[in-house]
Amino acid sequence: MRHAVFEGASYATQLIDVCFGRAPVFFVRFIELFVALGIYWPEMDHGKAVRRNGCPLLLLVKLMLQISVSAAQGLNELAKSAVVTFEPPMLHDLIEGGNHTVSVALKIPELEFASLPDKPYKLSLGSFHPDIAVSPSNADVTKSSFRFDNSSNYYTVDTEMIVHAKLLGKTGLRLRLVRAENWNEVDDSWKVPEPLDDSTNNILDVWVRRSLESEKLTHIFVASVVVLITFANILMGCELDMATVFATIKRPVGPTIGFFAQFVIMPLLSYAIAKSVFVSRGLYSMALGLFICGCSPGGGASNFWTLLLDGNVNLSVTMTFISTLASLFMMPFWISMLGKEFLQGFSSETKIYIPYGKITRSLISLVVPLLIGVAIKKWKPEWAAKSRKIMRPFIIFVLIFVICFGAVANIYMFKMITMPALLGGLLLPWCGFMFGCFASIITRRPPGDVTAIAIETGIQNTGIAILVLKASFAQPDADIGAVLPILVACFTPGPLLLGAGVHMAFKALKKRSANTSEEKLPAVAQEIAAGGPSSVALLEQADAKMGEENGNEVLKIAEGTSA
Repeated sequence: MRHAVFEGASYATQLIDVCFGRAPVFFVRFIELFVALGIYWPEMDHGKAVRRNGCPLLLLVKLMLQISVSAAQGLNELAKSAVVTFEPPMLHDLIEGGNHTVSVALKIPELEFASLPDKPYKLSLGSFHPDIAVSPSNADVTKSSFRFDNSSNYYTVDTEMIVHAKLLGKTGLRLRLVRAENWNEVDDSWKVPEPLDDSTNNILDVWVRRSLESEKLTHIFVASVVVLITFANILMGCELDMATVFATIKRPVGPTIGFFAQFVIMPLLSYAIAKSVFVSRGLYSMALGLFICGCSPGGGASNFWTLLLDGNVNLSVTMTFISTLASLFMMPFWISMLGKEFLQGFSSETKIYIPYGKITRSLISLVVPLLIGVAIKKWKPEWAAKSRKIMRPFIIFVLIFVICFGAVANIYMFKMITMPALLGGLLLPWCGFMFGCFASIITRRPPGDVTAIAIETGIQNTGIAILVLKASFAQPDADIGAVLPILVACFTPGPLLLGAGVHMAFKALKKRSANTSEEKLPAVAQEIAAGGPSSVALLEQADAKMGEENGNEVLKIAEGTSA
C-alpha cells in the first residue's frame, strides 16, 4: 500500500519538475496528495481495508511522465552535443539601461537532429542574474528552420537576440531550446546549480558598467581622495616617534604576532569568506573587493581605539607603520597567489589579467608620503610640531568629505547592497578581531598587547583597498568590488563600541567600589588621607613617638656595648 502511494507521489513530483520547472512547494504537495488519493482509496471488507487493483489516474500519470521525461532527456543530450556561437562573442561594454543586438547560431549534429521530434520550439536567452541583464527576445523555430552544412555535418539555425542591461554587474546568458507548449518566459529550470566548468564557452559573457557621466564623477572623487590621503600620510609620518618604533621592534614578539595576523590570517580569512559567500553565487567582483580588503594593512584608526581601550599604544603605532610598509610587497603577493580566482567572467573564453604595475604604483604613492613625514620629523622638527595642530581637524575634514562626496559620487553602491554583501562586510572585521585576540592569547601576551593586536588585525585600511581597486582594476570589477571595503568600514566600529562601553562600565564600577571602601575608613584615617587640619598634628605625634622609640633603642645598644 505504502509503495503504491509513494510511487505515485514520486511520479507526480517528477512530472511537475519536467513540465513546469520549479513549482511552488505547496502546489507540489497538493498534486502529490491528489495522486496518492487516486492511487489508493481503501474499501472496507469485514472491517479491513482492501486495496483496489489498478488505477486509471496512475496509468495516465505514468504515460505522461514517460513522454515528458523522454523529451527532456532528448533535449539534455542535445544540449551537451550542440554548439552555440555568439557574435560578438562577449559583451563587456554595456552601459546601464542600454541594449545590444547579438547574433546567435545554434548548431546540432546530424544524428541528434534526426532524433529531435518535429515539434515547434522556442529559442531564448536565459540570464544567470536577471537583475543585471536580460534578453526580452525569443524566436519560434521548427526543424524546417535549420539548414544543413555539408562541411561540418551540422544543422544550423541563426537568429538575433536583444540583450538589455539593467544594473551594474557581471552575468552570463545561455541559450534555451524549449518545446513551445512547455515554454515559460520566467522559467529558470535550465540553470545549473553547480559552479560553471570549461563547457561554458556556450555562454555569452555580459558585463554592465555605469554611464560615462557617473564614472567621470567617480574619477574626480578618486583623484581628490588620493591627494587627501597623501597629505594625511605625511601628517601621520610627522606624528611617528621612531625611537618608540625602534624600541618596540627590539622586542619583536608583539610586532611579529601582529604581522602574522595581518598578512597571513586576514588574507586567508577573507579568501574563505569570499569563496563561501560570493563565489558560490557567481559574485566574483564582490569576492575580489573583500579579498583586496583582507590583504590591506591595518588602519590608522586602530591607534585611537587602542588608546580608548587602554591597550599598548606604542605596539599599535609600530604595527601600523610596519604593515603599511609591508603592504607594498604583501598585497601583490597575495593577489597573485589567490586573487586570480576572482578575476573571471561567466565564459571560459574570458581572460582577465592582474594589473601588478598599477597596484605597485598605487601602493608606492601611499607609502612614500609616510616616509616623507618621517624625514620631516627628523630634520625639520618645528614643521612636525606645527603639523600636530592641524592633524585632528584635517582627519575630521577628510572623513566628512569622503562620506558626503563619496555618497554622491558612488550612489550606485546603494543598489549593490544585498544580503551576501552585508554578510561578507560583517564577517571580515568581526572575525579579524576574534582571530587576532586568539593569536595573542595563545602566545601569552599581556592584556595591553592582546588589545592592540586584536584591534590592529580587525581594522583594515579600507581607503587603500578602495584606491587599489579603483586605480588598478578595470570596470565593472573596480566599481563592484569597492562596495565591500565600504561595508567593512561600516561594520568595523560595532564590536569596538561594545568593547569600549563594557570597558568604561568596568572602570566606573571599579572606581565606585574604591570610593565605597574609602568611605568605610575611620574619620581620622580619611582626614589623614585627605590632608586635613588634624592630620598634621597626628603625623607630628607619630613622628615624635617613632623618634623616642628609636632613641631608646640606641641607648640600649650603647649600654650593651659599654658593658
